[in-house]
Amino acid sequence: MDRNVIYAIGLCGLIFLLWQKYTAKRFPPATTAPQAISPHQGAAAPSGAAATPSAEKTVASARRHDKDQPAQSSVELGDADYRVTINTLGGTVSAIQFTKYKGRKAENLDTLIGGSAQLELASPSPEWAYLSSARYSVKSDGKNAEGLDQVVLSYDDPGVSIERAYVLRPNQFSLDHDFTIRFKKTPPAYVFLGLRALRNTPKIENERRSAMFSKAGGMEHWDPSDVSEVKEDLGEGKWAGVSSRYFLSALLDRGSVVRPQFQLRPLNEQEVAASLIYRLPGQSIQIPLRYYYGPKEVDTLKAAGKGLDAAVDFGWFTVFAYPLLKTLKWFYQYVHNFGIAIILLTVLVKVLTYPLTFKSMKSMKQMQKIQPQIQKLKERYKDDKEKLNREMMQMMKSSGYNPMSGCLPIFIQMPIFIALYNVLYGAIDLYGQPFFGWIGDLSAKDPFFVTPILLALMMFVQQKLTPTTGADPMQQKMMAMMPLIFGFMMLWLPAGLTLYMLVNSITSIIQQFFINRSLGITRAVA
Repeated sequence: MDRNVIYAIGLCGLIFLLWQKYTAKRFPPATTAPQAISPHQGAAAPSGAAATPSAEKTVASARRHDKDQPAQSSVELGDADYRVTINTLGGTVSAIQFTKYKGRKAENLDTLIGGSAQLELASPSPEWAYLSSARYSVKSDGKNAEGLDQVVLSYDDPGVSIERAYVLRPNQFSLDHDFTIRFKKTPPAYVFLGLRALRNTPKIENERRSAMFSKAGGMEHWDPSDVSEVKEDLGEGKWAGVSSRYFLSALLDRGSVVRPQFQLRPLNEQEVAASLIYRLPGQSIQIPLRYYYGPKEVDTLKAAGKGLDAAVDFGWFTVFAYPLLKTLKWFYQYVHNFGIAIILLTVLVKVLTYPLTFKSMKSMKQMQKIQPQIQKLKERYKDDKEKLNREMMQMMKSSGYNPMSGCLPIFIQMPIFIALYNVLYGAIDLYGQPFFGWIGDLSAKDPFFVTPILLALMMFVQQKLTPTTGADPMQQKMMAMMPLIFGFMMLWLPAGLTLYMLVNSITSIIQQFFINRSLGITRAVA
């Protein structure tokens, strides 16, 4: 194979590997964290770090009020398909479970995103720190006018009055939350409503984890496992959340008068908190939110809230990824098997890129013809590299061979193949989906490594059919190792992705057979 083509393939591979590394953990911790919002910012904030006498009276009143309330309890909304548990102590979501998604027996908040309390109310003021553990009473519980499950919790003490209304929308994997707080005395400058998330989750979900904040200027990202100090973004935002490989836990502002800002802070060795920050315009504030916890499926995210689909990130080549994903789903509508849909999509992509492949092979055939002359030039000018390069370029020009004609088609195809690779690696559509036989989940590895082994064999056959243009022993050894390297790399990758690589290799063999016949190539030149 021509050395330039080798370099082109190697460069493409290097770009691809670096891209994978970047997307796997692309949010390193900031070298200097922004200063946290001070509990004393704003004219309305308390002036002392410790609780004042009035604060002590408020806390004491709250405790007396708590004694009058029933024992800690919870309220459940939904059914076995999608169920949310709301704790009356703190008014937080303590559990989410959906048991009939993508063939999985049980998916729950703890194992996929984690966190002990969602929709947690907090204040940076010590005087109001007790609000996160206030015990609410159930004001109403039942169905709303739309026939959806709802519950209204209320809390009242001499310092503050709070009402929290929750409406479950299971078809959108969402819980609408209308929050109203009225302070009866000097309020804090800010209130926080936030989510908790585990720093690390099981391996399949821990990949591509990100705490994110969506605002007008784009997305901000942090890696939860790297958060050691408070990180903030004080731009006005739309939603905030924590994303895993396949699922998203997010708070979406539904149009409050005060647009939220964002804070991410460590809680302990296991958890971080991602909060929306609201500045109080006066004694009271009303905050309409939507809490989304569900799959990172593009259409589902779009239905749940404008802008949530930005959580699905297919990397640099998203412009190719979305059409490929839509085509994959289109095939699935007819064949009802994502494994077969992957095969059809791979074949379609190979057919569409066939002209580029043919052009590259044709260029390689031209290079074969002038290879003996190039070898003579190398021997003649072996001590003068500059003159050798000039003579080689002159010879290629006189013979009508353009070195870029062999490299350019490869570079044009790479974004398409990388986008397809990323779609099959990260799309939740394959989550829990069987192919046939031993492959029961296309998002998990092949349990018996059949497809990776077949891939290595097919790549070896493909290599034998592909013409080469040089006899460099080092090149031959490197190319001979490629099937084994690729087969080993695919052992622990999702079966859907390995299936794509296998089908791509098989179709490449078929294409190469016809190209060889068309160009009169009877054997690979060693």
